[in-house]
Formats: sequence, structure tokens, C-alpha cells
Amino acid sequence: MRKPAAALAALIFLSLAGCAGGVGHNYRDTESLEVVQALGIDLDGGSVTLSAATGADASGREPLRIKASGESMEAAMRALADEAGAGSLFFSGTGAVVLGEAAAAETARWLDGVARSRELRLDTELYVLRGAEAAELVAGSDGPEDVFAALDALAGRMERSGTGRTPTCADVSRSLAESGAAAAAAVRLEDGKILPAGFAVLTSSGPARFLSDEAAMGTALFLGGPGEAEVRLAGGVVCVLSGAELALEPVWAGDGSLARLEVSVSARGSVVEAPPDAALSSAADWSRLGRELGEAAAGWAEAALGECVSSGADFLGLGRTLAARCPEKAAALPEGWPGSLRFSVSGEGKILSMREYAASPYGEGTQ
Repeated sequence: MRKPAAALAALIFLSLAGCAGGVGHNYRDTESLEVVQALGIDLDGGSVTLSAATGADASGREPLRIKASGESMEAAMRALADEAGAGSLFFSGTGAVVLGEAAAAETARWLDGVARSRELRLDTELYVLRGAEAAELVAGSDGPEDVFAALDALAGRMERSGTGRTPTCADVSRSLAESGAAAAAAVRLEDGKILPAGFAVLTSSGPARFLSDEAAMGTALFLGGPGEAEVRLAGGVVCVLSGAELALEPVWAGDGSLARLEVSVSARGSVVEAPPDAALSSAADWSRLGRELGEAAAGWAEAALGECVSSGADFLGLGRTLAARCPEKAAALPEGWPGSLRFSVSGEGKILSMREYAASPYGEGTQ
């Protein structure tokens, strides 16, 4: 996620140079600027409601948390500027865009607005708030005190040990344009904390579909791989992923149609926790745990592909992969082909390391 400090440095330069554009684009005193770090988008009937949150700055000012409505995004941005004091809001520092669940039904509309805006940026990370309006998180009393800092910390944790990198507005916009569907990071608000909620499947129109657990991990595989996530194997053994990849092999019928998609998953990990009596010492034990890890990863891919078929939405980007390999055959795929996709998944795993003891610290007779 882009850091607010870099954005602030850029905005100061632009403001002093008189180059800042967009809402309230005339010269502004940098001391009066309020840098918007998180922007929420909600849909209330025919009105667009935007909510904005700034962060703490060196002046000691309290973070600003406001919301305003208008007939369009541009109108709502102007209303926000009026709410804060005309011309004091700076939107180019926005590091996170949050869609309320209702607004997520028109994701393409908001991304088009971001792309056309002279202040908002497509490289901003995109979140969908499950079961609530974005204003509850961004400007509500139940949200965290520093919204951007909380989202930034969550994105870092998910990249290191969860479902991987958070997709940006550009990622989602590109997937919508090329595949007709996309996966965005989903979050939920609970007791003032922002918690991960898997992925939201977004289409050009229609309500979001939420994926969690195995389907979310499988989606992460297709989007570039999850982080060092914990995987619980049989017998209470806990493994941490060290990497996971998948490969796609289309099988075409004689008439050129797609007969099925063969998917292979390869996962690597290390054992970080095990019961005292767990069998870990032999090569056979390592192979067994590796097979379990591979089966778990294959199950994730199966769950994600199953959601792709049941929704009929290619949020995994399968069509783009097929088009890169077999452009003519991919171009001939019928509309809605993901809904009738047949697939098979195989998985393999390898244990890279595990903690062992020459003499068990748990007592006699244990390994």
C-alpha cells in the first residue's frame, strides 16, 4: 500500500507549483490541507454517499472523518469538500477505497469514476465491506481511530500470512474489462476492528458474492499465490506455507470446444507445531505430510473452481490464461462458458523443514 508520507510530499510539491487538479484545484495553503487516506463509497437509492478519513499529522490535528452525498461521485466529492471547508481536502493521497456491500453491485461504475477523476488513482487498493455500508468503517464511531493505518496493517498481514497481495482498483478494473468478473479483498467490521473476510466476487452489475475459507485460499492461488498461511494437517500438525503454484492445461475436444481444464497444484511448507507424540522423524512421515499438504492445496483450488462454475463468473481469469495459450479457441468459447466448465485438480506437496530433537523435551518415548 502506498504510504501517506510519500503522497503528502507529492501533494505539497504540486500545490506549491500550482499544478494540483480536481475538486478545489486552485492554490491551497499546505497547512490547511486535509489528506484523504481512506475513501468509502455507498449507494443510497439514487444518491452516492462518500465518506472520507484522514490520518494524524505532525500538526497534532485530530483525524477528520466525514461523509456527504450527491447525485454523482464528483458531486459527492464536492459536497465532502464543502463539509470539510472548501478546498481543504486532498484526494490524491487516498490509499484505500472501501465499497459498501450494496455499492459493490455497481463496482464498474465506481471504478470508471476513479479512472476519470483528476485526483483519485487506480493504483489504490480496493476493499469490499461485507454486510455494512462503507461509511460505518470510514466515518462511523464504530470504526478504528485511524482507518488507513488499520487497513494498511491488515493488508500487510494478509500479504505475509494470508490470502496474499490486496488487489488494487486497477487490478479489479482490468479483470472486469477482460473477464467480466473480478475478485476483491473483503473485510468485515467487528468491535471496532477491521478483520479479513476472504474475497468478494464482483461483476459489472449484480450483488457481490463472498468467498471464505477454502474458496478464498483457492482464489489466492489463481491470483498469484497466498502468503505464509497456516495449514492444519491430520493429527494436530500445523504447517506454514512456503510457496504454492498452480498450472492449467486445457483439453480441447475434436470440434474445438473446451472439454475440460486440468489443474495441478504444487505446495511447499514447513511444520511449525505438532503434538508430542506426532510421527515426524522418518522420510515416510515427511512424504505423508507432504501428500496431506498437496491434498489441502488441491481442495482450495477445487473450491474456487466450484464457485466459478456455480456463479458462471470468471473471476479467476481462466479465460485470459486460455486466450494467451490458444487465442483462436478461446475466442470461440460461448458466452457464459464458466458455468459449464468441467475440471480436474491434482495436488502435490513437499515439507521443507520441521523442528526435530535428538532427545524429546516432552519426556521418554516421544519423538
